Amino acid sequence: MIRHTLLSLLIAIALVAASPARPVPRSKGGTASKLYEAGKGVGTTVYHAPNLLRRQDQPASDADITDPLGSLSRAQKAAVEQAVKDLEKPFGNAAIWKEAIDFDKERGDAHENRNFYQMLATLQEAENSSQNVISPYVFGGGSPSPEDQLNVAPTIGKVLQYLQVYPAQFKQPQASDPAKSLVQLSPEPQQTIASFGGSGAWWPLYLKDFPPEQQKNLSTLLFSEDWLHLSGYRFNLGGSGGVEDSVYVSTPTRGVESFMTTNGTYDWTRDPGSVYFLKAASDAKLASITAFVNSIPSALTESKRPCGNALNASNIPQYMTYLTDTLSHLTSNGFKVDYISPMNEPHNDFGACAQEGMSVDKSLRATVFENLRAYLKASPSLTVQSIQIMGDESSQIASNAFPDYPSWLPQAILANHIDALAVHMYDFPDDATLLNYRQLVINSSLPSPPPPIKQTEISSFRSAKGLHAAYGSTGPKRMAPEYDPGINSALDMARMIWQWLTLVNAESWDWWTLLSNMMPCYPSTIPAPNCDFSPENGYNDALLYISPAYPETKDYNFYFTKRFWVFRHFSHFLRPGAVRYDIPNEILPYGTVAVAAKNTDGVYAAIFVNRNVTEQVIRMKLPGEGGRVANAVQTTDKDDFAAVTVPVVSADGTFNLNLPAKGVLTIQFTVGGVVAAEPIAGKRDIVEKAEGQIHAKRGKRGRRWWRMR
Repeated sequence: MIRHTLLSLLIAIALVAASPARPVPRSKGGTASKLYEAGKGVGTTVYHAPNLLRRQDQPASDADITDPLGSLSRAQKAAVEQAVKDLEKPFGNAAIWKEAIDFDKERGDAHENRNFYQMLATLQEAENSSQNVISPYVFGGGSPSPEDQLNVAPTIGKVLQYLQVYPAQFKQPQASDPAKSLVQLSPEPQQTIASFGGSGAWWPLYLKDFPPEQQKNLSTLLFSEDWLHLSGYRFNLGGSGGVEDSVYVSTPTRGVESFMTTNGTYDWTRDPGSVYFLKAASDAKLASITAFVNSIPSALTESKRPCGNALNASNIPQYMTYLTDTLSHLTSNGFKVDYISPMNEPHNDFGACAQEGMSVDKSLRATVFENLRAYLKASPSLTVQSIQIMGDESSQIASNAFPDYPSWLPQAILANHIDALAVHMYDFPDDATLLNYRQLVINSSLPSPPPPIKQTEISSFRSAKGLHAAYGSTGPKRMAPEYDPGINSALDMARMIWQWLTLVNAESWDWWTLLSNMMPCYPSTIPAPNCDFSPENGYNDALLYISPAYPETKDYNFYFTKRFWVFRHFSHFLRPGAVRYDIPNEILPYGTVAVAAKNTDGVYAAIFVNRNVTEQVIRMKLPGEGGRVANAVQTTDKDDFAAVTVPVVSADGTFNLNLPAKGVLTIQFTVGGVVAAEPIAGKRDIVEKAEGQIHAKRGKRGRRWWRMR
């Protein structure tokens, strides 16, 4: 028998994990204090079962998630509903955030919110678990049994709805009647877009072996306006010193040559492949180029290895000197560097040495940023002085950012030692988690405004095709082998971009690696098994691929994915300086999301992502007077950035728009007499570009990929 409310249990789970040693003030008796008191002295054991929570864009008809409480008994369901009812008043608005801040201030933790955010982090981690059951025996002893186990994922989700400003699971109306669901842009401007990009790790180590014309072709594919049209690029400063290192990275292509050799001298001829593409990005005048570091050079470590190290205070000065020397060399030789990121996934030292890495304790991160700012400002180069700092490149939101930010972020912001917040999303956070993340950044920045947020790395997730049915998932436990170059993986990626642009107001979004050889097949052979889809082999880690057998087969082609074409919708149509405007999700059909922005030339772009297996029809109204749709481009299972018929706008500024099934549609439109550029050509209209040609190839089962040669 359950002796306490489920709410008490859930709060207890969270707070026991982070009970502060200092006495808790009891004078005000507020919610935050009550939450802490509720958790004192209670232990628990967590078991596992499927997460039944519904995301806001999932259809109500999905049988397994129609009723989030459907798996509970009548008594259990009543307990949950009562707990939620009890929560509505104290948690129904943003007052909880202010109360949490006040609570921490009373405990001497101004701007840190440790207690509150540790509770949120624990709850989010439990809710996001791929399996999540809790046994009632924790309330009073006894042994767990299957019939007694209680699925608490829905319960935690309910609680979290009231622990955040924005509801996690609102009932989104189905916009099936175009006449009744008018889609419009909200009038209030949101963030300014900075860039869309990806990293130059670790594929330049392959490309140095490719023919020069193919290296140039790849630069065209990545940076040309006719192709991916990236506005951001991340250049990896390697940490491997050479043959004298005590340990080598076990995957050779992930050990990147440092400009500093193991004996501590500089050799600027090292890592020529990466330097080649940094120059290509610089020549293309990308808006944002970042130099990022996975590991301090092996020469500066006691172990003389580029992995398995922890940065400590004693080697920070040498490390800062290395960074400023390197930035000075690069910029004085014509390379463009806008940001420096001095650590990457700092909770992990990558001790297995499958790649470069170093840990940086959260208590030391603010010191690193402080020293880096001082060294940059002391440089005799005005260009180096102007380079901005981003960090800390945490790997996950709930497990890393939530508990770690309070230890360094407020200090770094208050002292102006960091210019942008860089973070990864390898826990594949749901919408609620990201809304809480945004609030955490805002609260941690007080009284200053929050810094710009950049999502700087994600990849290698299982697609909707491999993990779920039509709608996939934005929850965790998804990073695993799978090769899906098709539309399912691309639509998952598109929704992730939507999450960060609309829920977090991120100014930049970067894919991890732009090119990879992690294909589970040899695409130049006919037939080529697994080139369509492989659920257990390969990785969804890139936008473009090369054959893993290229050294033997001399297959130097580039193989396209649907992710490449879908990413181009964002990188090409939302250019640096574009100002985003909301398209409220409540007025869109289930399974669809949208991003809209006004570019600096006055031309708007609206990108619609439809994950339904059927076409969705909406009726849209343009803002202002004299509006017209200039261009329309779509990517589907059959089309790759193909031009489609442009809808005609009525006198009242409205028009019907057909969102293709399982596809992405972008329209460009103008208002007030602004003249748009020439229509964007679909890929099939492009016969020859730059140094290469586009070729299509079909296998026996209708397999299609695109290659540049």
